[in-house]
Amino acid sequence: MKKFIAIFLTCWLALLSWLPSVHAETFINANQLDAAAALAIDAKTGQILYSQNINQKLPIASISKLLTVMVIEDEISQHQLSWNTKVKINQKVAAIADDPEYSNVSLTQGQSYTASDLVKAALIKSADGATVALAGALGDSTAQFNQKLQKKARQIGIKDATIVNSVGLTNSQLKDLAVKNIDDNAENKMSAKDVGKMAAYLVNHYPDLLKIAGQTSFQLDGSTVNNINKMLTDSQYQTSGVTIDGLKTGTSDAAGACLVSTATFQNRRIVTVVLHANGDSTDARFTATQKLYQLIANSSLTPQKTALPKSFYQRSVVKFLFFKHQIKLRPRSITIWENASDSRLTIYDHLTAKTNRSGQLKAPIKKGQSLGYSYVKVKGVQFINNHGLRLPLISQTTVQ
Repeated sequence: MKKFIAIFLTCWLALLSWLPSVHAETFINANQLDAAAALAIDAKTGQILYSQNINQKLPIASISKLLTVMVIEDEISQHQLSWNTKVKINQKVAAIADDPEYSNVSLTQGQSYTASDLVKAALIKSADGATVALAGALGDSTAQFNQKLQKKARQIGIKDATIVNSVGLTNSQLKDLAVKNIDDNAENKMSAKDVGKMAAYLVNHYPDLLKIAGQTSFQLDGSTVNNINKMLTDSQYQTSGVTIDGLKTGTSDAAGACLVSTATFQNRRIVTVVLHANGDSTDARFTATQKLYQLIANSSLTPQKTALPKSFYQRSVVKFLFFKHQIKLRPRSITIWENASDSRLTIYDHLTAKTNRSGQLKAPIKKGQSLGYSYVKVKGVQFINNHGLRLPLISQTTVQ
């Protein structure tokens, strides 16, 4: 009997070692950082790699400027502004730019600066005066530009942001540019999850802004302005295998020391968020962010390609009456930071192309045409978007 049990156990253990693991680590254990909130995501997929109090709305200070510069680049793309547009510094903007208590570059009242230089000052030096100058470049009041910021936030998928101004200062700190009927101490607030969405959107859609944010310095009026993000300039905050190239600091009395960062690791772009890092100096945000990268680098998480089921990328198109044609779509695989088998995938379609009453695609369809998108959920894997990983459906076939 004992011999039979021993043989049975040996075979059972051998079988277990052969079966694929479905309990692989999907994200790092949370609450390891000394901060009010922290997050790490894969920037392309939105997969959550680290999560710590990511849903609480908190002050974000100058991290707000990421939203501001995206609105400005949209206006440049729409030819309302250009990178060479000259923005004249008026008395109200100069009062902020000349305040030694604020983060600033020197801007002279009555002098004009290009939108390009002002964006660099906002991202690299976190210059408050340069940011409010940008917000007023088309003549908008603070309240009017706030509406643009809210619209952009909704486009990104941020529905619950508190927007007080373009800078991240309290309302009263904006001096003559403050919004009436808003509390003096009001300031911009987002959850760490929403900051992550905003940062991921920027790195995926605004390569010019990412490049600027990664500069260690720039020239303004013949002077060198250095980046205040020490993750870029101080080797003591580096992590082996991780290449950091952005993104934005934030500091205020209520927000504490904050940092949203981005880096490449294992050929994937990562976005990290640290809100209100606890410590004796503002450098605590850099120490906390470094630890977050170290947790990822030292974990068992690795990005792996997972093939999508054939039913996803091969679809039927109704040509005429009941005649159908098979087309192929892309993508055919997704990258997940662990081993995700087909059986763990759930896919929901949202088709924007023409369909019949049964929901089947109808001809004509052109090669390269966007047919809509799908949400892919992976059991045991968390995404920053509650609906899952959003994949665009692109036809690789033409059907007349």
